[in-house]
Amino acid sequence: MEDKNFEDNTLNPEHILKNIVEIVTGMVSLIPEIPELEGMSTTELYVFLFSATFDNVSNGTLAKQLNISKAAVSIATKSLIKKGLIKTIQSEEDRRHFYIVLSDEGKSLYKQLLKAFEDIFNKILSSLSKEELSNLQLGFEVMVKFSRMLNEYKMSDRGDKIWS
Repeated sequence: MEDKNFEDNTLNPEHILKNIVEIVTGMVSLIPEIPELEGMSTTELYVFLFSATFDNVSNGTLAKQLNISKAAVSIATKSLIKKGLIKTIQSEEDRRHFYIVLSDEGKSLYKQLLKAFEDIFNKILSSLSKEELSNLQLGFEVMVKFSRMLNEYKMSDRGDKIWS
């Protein structure tokens, strides 16, 4: 596939990366000031959020999805278990595998986070027009698709050469 030359800077890799960093840091700043969240390392926060939003999460899945070592995931997982925010459950299909799920305390914290995030988000979104909201929703869907495509590329032979 040939490289595409773009006349404007909207799809310039450096411009895209700058926008991604701005979006990520902006979204992270929306995480409300909740003491239990403030005391978490970045890895713990990612493990907590990923466990809250996806099913059948294992240490291996987390390491692969978050692009961090299994050891780092294990340290974060143990810390979150100690804090009472997550627990492990044994797979019914394969008793050698364990999944990470939120504990009751973790579910309560996630609901608190979600409510605070929803309040902040609703205040921000109320200033947008219907067209802007529609564009934002489409933008989120395209970003998720793009993210999945990046993950697929990363897992392919071609991506392995770049990420190794």
